[in-house]
Amino acid sequence: MRILVVMCAGAAMLTWHGAAFGQGCEVDPERVEALDLAALELEPSEQVALYFDLADWQAECGDVARARSAYETARTLIASADRVEGAWAHGLINEARMEMAQGRFDRAREILDEAYAVLEEAGALRARDFLYLMETALAVEAAASGAGAAHSLEGAQAELAVLRARIAREDEEALTRDPGAGADADHVIVPVFYGTNRVRTGSEDPNAFYGVTAAPLDLGVVTVSVPRNREVGSIPRRRDYPGDLDQYRAGYFILERVEPFADDYVFTRALGTAMDASERRELLVFIHGFNSDFRGAAERAAQLAVDLEIDGVPALYSWPSRASLLGYLADGREVNDANIRDLVDYLYLLMNGANADRIHIVAHSMGNRFLARALDQLADTYPNPPEPLFDQVVWASPDVDAEEFMDLLPRIDHLASGMTLYASSRDRALLLSRRINGGNARAGDSSPPYPVVVAGLSTVDTTAAGGRGLGHSDYAGPAMDDFRALIWLSLSPEERCILHTNTGELGQFYAVAPQTGGRCEPDVFKYSITALRRGGDGEPMELLQSAAALSGTAIAGRLDDVRQLIARLTGG
Repeated sequence: MRILVVMCAGAAMLTWHGAAFGQGCEVDPERVEALDLAALELEPSEQVALYFDLADWQAECGDVARARSAYETARTLIASADRVEGAWAHGLINEARMEMAQGRFDRAREILDEAYAVLEEAGALRARDFLYLMETALAVEAAASGAGAAHSLEGAQAELAVLRARIAREDEEALTRDPGAGADADHVIVPVFYGTNRVRTGSEDPNAFYGVTAAPLDLGVVTVSVPRNREVGSIPRRRDYPGDLDQYRAGYFILERVEPFADDYVFTRALGTAMDASERRELLVFIHGFNSDFRGAAERAAQLAVDLEIDGVPALYSWPSRASLLGYLADGREVNDANIRDLVDYLYLLMNGANADRIHIVAHSMGNRFLARALDQLADTYPNPPEPLFDQVVWASPDVDAEEFMDLLPRIDHLASGMTLYASSRDRALLLSRRINGGNARAGDSSPPYPVVVAGLSTVDTTAAGGRGLGHSDYAGPAMDDFRALIWLSLSPEERCILHTNTGELGQFYAVAPQTGGRCEPDVFKYSITALRRGGDGEPMELLQSAAALSGTAIAGRLDDVRQLIARLTGG
């Protein structure tokens, strides 16, 4: 069976719905303010971003008084922050634009001075980091001139011209840099093949190559540098990378280059060439969810490819999410017929062009809505395939109506050898989504009377594995060993002995207990599946015996337990 790994992931958080970046203004402001921000338990930096999003939305909808209040709250949070982020300057710049529109030119200039100070404190050095600020400064002076107020229009024009010349020089230097140069043990270079419905911005900066509005399907490859020495599931990143990129590769994810392809033929030829360089011929396709930009989606695809040790090619489908905390409703509207058709076409392109040996599909958060509709269409095309199209389909923290999800499964479960749902009762993102969606339960919420239990679906509760944050991405971190066992070895829940069984109102499900395990200890399970994966056709115990010979290793003294588990898993 050919196996394609398809990953649909959601954003790190799920929150208020609104109309930032051109969204509608139909939401009652009192309803927005009534939502419980404390329920999210956001980090300080996330709170700043949320209040800037809220202020931008209110300003766009003409509620200047509420916008000023939200901007002031964000400013207060910045003043008390331990570390300043350069992205916060953009929120201040948007505030300056609002005040410019109100004719308060002196106030706009004061805010721009604050934004400049934030950029400097955050360590911004590239000319492009200051472009939005300088363009806004010119707009303020032009508006002041048109209103007959005091202005410095000529000076702003001259400063912007100098900045743009500097940007051109820096962009040329970036394009000539070889992303593969200097690759060593502290990082790995990951090419991610992508299809996206995002519009090209015209920028050559990989982080800003694609925007938030819709466009015809575009194909290409994005090169991502991934640090090796980091916590599994984590994506350490910076807003800015001043100076030589080589100094950051050991510690941070970096988008090195974005290269679009001319047509389908060029894409599939390059994809096939990359696949031919692998042994297992696995293909990982990541489809992001709510509040995600192209950069974040590419980073997550590369992270999963590295942490899952994918032997093949990672790929990405990126739909035009607003990448805004207040973009929930607008993002949900992107799950439309046009984008679903493009996703189905993209999957056909991958299945036919990659010639993969294994096909897995994994969806996360709002990405499950795309996956559900795409599989529904595939089920119409393949009502009775001679063998399943996919090996495993994994639904991770799905932000999908629970009842609709249960109705869908019987129509599509014949497409895969196995389907798995990862759900949690501590997923605060889905708890808030439930409020936004009129109280309708989400498929990824395991709170009673759920979790969802349906014939043909293995349900795994990750509540006990919940770590820091919103508890919305446990599959990619705390529950990674169970996820690996499923993707690497296609083990059933009964074979994944770190799980224990439980019974809910809808039937039997499984649960992850990363500290205690189930019928086997977590460490023994981890060593066993890793040895089976890395041992290939050889003797997996040889790898563990070599590791055990190193002083201080946790595997020492556990070889008999591991050997017995490997024997059970392999039937030998």
